[in-house]
Amino acid sequence: MSLIIMGYSKNKLMLPVLRTLILTSVLSPTVVAAWPQRGTLIESKVLATYKRDTIAAFLPNDPPSEQPKCDVQVVKLTYATVGVRRENATATGVLLIPDGPDCPRPYPILTWGPSTSAQRHVGQDKTIVNANGNTPLVTRLASQGYVLVSPDYLGLGDSDYPFHPYLHLFTEVSSTIDAVRAARDVLWHSNTPLSNKVMLSGFSQGGQAALAVQREIEAHQSLSQEFSLVASAPISGPYALSQTILDSWSGRNKVGENTIIIPFASYLIIGMQRTYRNIYISPQQVFQEPWASKVEALFPGDTQISLSDFPKPDQIKTYFQPSFYNDFQNNPLNPFRRDLIRNDLLTWTPRTPTLLCGSSNDSVVPLKNATSAVASFSQRGSTQVSVLDVDSGKPKTNDGLAAHSASLESCAIAVRHQLLDKQR
Repeated sequence: MSLIIMGYSKNKLMLPVLRTLILTSVLSPTVVAAWPQRGTLIESKVLATYKRDTIAAFLPNDPPSEQPKCDVQVVKLTYATVGVRRENATATGVLLIPDGPDCPRPYPILTWGPSTSAQRHVGQDKTIVNANGNTPLVTRLASQGYVLVSPDYLGLGDSDYPFHPYLHLFTEVSSTIDAVRAARDVLWHSNTPLSNKVMLSGFSQGGQAALAVQREIEAHQSLSQEFSLVASAPISGPYALSQTILDSWSGRNKVGENTIIIPFASYLIIGMQRTYRNIYISPQQVFQEPWASKVEALFPGDTQISLSDFPKPDQIKTYFQPSFYNDFQNNPLNPFRRDLIRNDLLTWTPRTPTLLCGSSNDSVVPLKNATSAVASFSQRGSTQVSVLDVDSGKPKTNDGLAAHSASLESCAIAVRHQLLDKQR
């Protein structure tokens, strides 16, 4: 018998170190690899460093309060986590480390949940580097003295997982928490001055992820002791996921046309089917041709998709099978509907100061998600949650997708001033 034991080095920015112990016997040879525990750093790699002056050049018209205070180093993380059935998996993410003589120390850790990506192998590290650092994570947050830790989520980036469980709370939480554990390894070995405070934020899918992480930490004493959570600022997230899809099932909701409802719902159906295995046996039961034969390969896929690849929202009934479309709308026991309800975030009582930011002009993930959440939390006795509408008082727009996208940066600025800076 042969036994191979794998040990993972915790030296700064080093690859795993393999130690081999071979025991010989008369039995048939067997190889066993010991998987590293959750949150173990497998690999870290410095990709870029953006100087304060370089970052400032992206913000020529911003007031002094928005000018960067820090240089920012970009580090790609690969770490151990778990899948939808708690099986072993790896995930990737990005760590942004501020530094510089005027950078306000010590630094809190701010987790950031990224928005939806349907492209399989494009992690946030690539997005940041391809933009030369001109992203809100760098310009609005890390350069202000926040250590940012952001997972690519399970099955995206360079994760080895075979699919992405889209908007699945458990794996959004596990990939985020394990990313922070891996990041702390890098931060400890680089002697980064940390305050021990943890904050949460994220946009769209990442808004849901941030609120889910908050719920998980608050629900478990061991996690509350591991992570000193002081603030949560989710942005434009689908906290009332099931109602969000139901409200837009015709292609429109009370805010306006939901231009992404067809790819949005498709990604959800495919992700939930792969996670819970209860929606269909064949995609032809849900989707009409030509979509039924190709849609599963798109979520996620090897290339970036666009809205022009799908029918317009008012053609939604020609995209889904009539029986599926009608059953989802009318049957509370519809499997897809029940899967969405499992991933709603309304029935708990937040204890951490929380600011839910979004736009009243957003027709993709309407602000109703935030107002419904606050109402539900208040009924359960929470006084820690409030809503910020960054488009309050502004004229109604006909482009709800643009309003959704714009809320990322406007909310990142607003929540930093109104909550995060006050708690650091």
